Amino acid sequence: MYEWSADLEVGVETIDAQHRELFKAINSLLPGEGEASPAEIPGVIAFLEDYVVNHFGMEEIYMRRLSYPGYPAHKNEHVAFITNFYDLRDEFDADGSGPAIADKLARFLGDWLVNHIGKVDKALGAYLREKGRT
Repeated sequence: MYEWSADLEVGVETIDAQHRELFKAINSLLPGEGEASPAEIPGVIAFLEDYVVNHFGMEEIYMRRLSYPGYPAHKNEHVAFITNFYDLRDEFDADGSGPAIADKLARFLGDWLVNHIGKVDKALGAYLREKGRT
């Protein structure tokens, strides 16, 4: 189970609200003692398809409009996420729901929470707050 905490906040409410929704989606895959739930995969995949368009798009608009110097590297992380996500989506489409794909999806998203939100998005948040966006 992944828990939202204040140390993950980027300080831009729109971004933080969307990150909290991502936490909910990930946690729906892990209803019990870290055991992934295949039944939740279709809903999480649908959520993620919307998330990559809306959330990443919003962040990228902020970055371009405010000339964020970290934009190229941040954008590359979004592209890598999308590529990895669609690889998992293809696996799900080919093999269906099962514990293995649920576990892969949960681990993939958990790593994203720690490495991207906890580091990369926090740097973006600091820049946006400096530019008066909160």
